[in-house]
Amino acid sequence: MTFPLRSQNAVTMKPEASSAASRSNRPIVASTAPIRPHLITQSSVHTRYMTMLLDLDKIPRLHNILASFFTWLLLAGYVVFPATFTTVNKDNKITQAAQTELERQILTEVRNAPLLYIAAVCCIVGSSGMIWLWWKWRSNYVWMINRIFLPSLLNSVAGLISTLVNIYSAQNGDFSVTAKVTVIATGVCAAITALLFLLYNNWALSRVKERHQREMEGELAKV
Repeated sequence: MTFPLRSQNAVTMKPEASSAASRSNRPIVASTAPIRPHLITQSSVHTRYMTMLLDLDKIPRLHNILASFFTWLLLAGYVVFPATFTTVNKDNKITQAAQTELERQILTEVRNAPLLYIAAVCCIVGSSGMIWLWWKWRSNYVWMINRIFLPSLLNSVAGLISTLVNIYSAQNGDFSVTAKVTVIATGVCAAITALLFLLYNNWALSRVKERHQREMEGELAKV
């Protein structure tokens, strides 16, 4: 038996070279080591303005309903008051002196006295309820402005306009005792609520917002 002779030109591959070639042909496997995510730091600032906004959800629904009811009750009193005004009808058959004396007596009288009591009760209960709610939630400026001061201001102005229109249209411009009391009461309520609205909205709440803005800008500057 004859064996084929190996050519002298054949190159014998060394074991080291063969192992290196096998390693070069081996597929590259990605590393499975966990990658640490980039941490996002959240602001830890909790300002007073943020507290007021968050506390709006903590106020009981009953108190929101009572705030609307008390402001509506105040408006109802303003609307009922003009029904108690008296009117003077001119009569050409009597002398001027008698007419003046008659007007003086009539304007001191009250028409529909039960309605006067109802209107007074509505105004007293409505005002007392709003004062109680103001004292209860006096630290939350946002709620007081939106639920107490602004509705009361609008209702007081509406009541004052309604009273003046009634006096100069239905009452011929005659100011009876009840008309004077109603104008004074609605005017004072409108002035007080306007003053409180401007005080809380343009001064107290504005200061809280400015402080909130400064604290937020300072926190962003640290990041």
